[in-house]
Amino acid sequence: MTTKLCGWGVEGAESINKEDFIVEYIGEGKAKLIGDAQCEQRLRDMKHKGMKDFYMCEIQKDFTIDATFKGNASRFLNHSCNPNCVLEKW
Repeated sequence: MTTKLCGWGVEGAESINKEDFIVEYIGEGKAKLIGDAQCEQRLRDMKHKGMKDFYMCEIQKDFTIDATFKGNASRFLNHSCNPNCVLEKW
C-alpha cells in the first residue's frame, strides 16, 4: 500500500504481538552488502534521477543492505507516519 506522505508501507494481514519476529531485511542479491562509498554514490545517482524513496539499512560502518530495487516486504516496514516496528541488527 502507499502512504499519504511516506511512500510505500506494509500492513499486517494478521495480528502481530509485541516482540514477534516479522521478517528478515533482504536487499539486492543474496546477503549482498555495499560499502559507504558505493552507498553514497547510489544515493547521489537516485537524487540526480529525482528519486525520493530509497530503502537501505546500514548494519554498521561500510556495511549497508540496499533494498531500493530488489528486496522483500521488509523494506517497506516502518514507512508510515506512525512507525511501530523495531529493527534488530544480528
